[in-house]
Amino acid sequence: METCRNFLNLFSEINWLWFAISVIVAYAAGAVWFTFIFKNAWIRVFKIEMPEKVKPVGAILTMTIQLFVTALFGLMFFVLVPISKMISVFVLVSFCGWQKGTLKFRYSNWKEFFTAAIVEVGYTFIVGVIFFLFALL
Repeated sequence: METCRNFLNLFSEINWLWFAISVIVAYAAGAVWFTFIFKNAWIRVFKIEMPEKVKPVGAILTMTIQLFVTALFGLMFFVLVPISKMISVFVLVSFCGWQKGTLKFRYSNWKEFFTAAIVEVGYTFIVGVIFFLFALL
């Protein structure tokens, strides 16, 4: 029971305002990353077929799920950073490395692999840094 109480105490020390702001900033960074900076590379390398007409329900559901998983990713940093900044950096680098490694199974072409890694892992790293910095506040 004591372990459960200690675990719940980790959440009581989170600054929920900074957490909410960081989720919005990270989500906005994703919008910029995937629509302005790497839109064409992302569509090309992941072979995404853009529909002529977007179904609002599907788009809203997809965006809601993405917002939720972005918040979960950020929550990890808001729990870890107060415990150890070094562990937080280690987790971010490890997660990015794992993500890059799993991408290699999709691509036999090295150029496509590196493009996919820059787009996906780059975004994950940027968002991790955003959450890390906000968790310091």
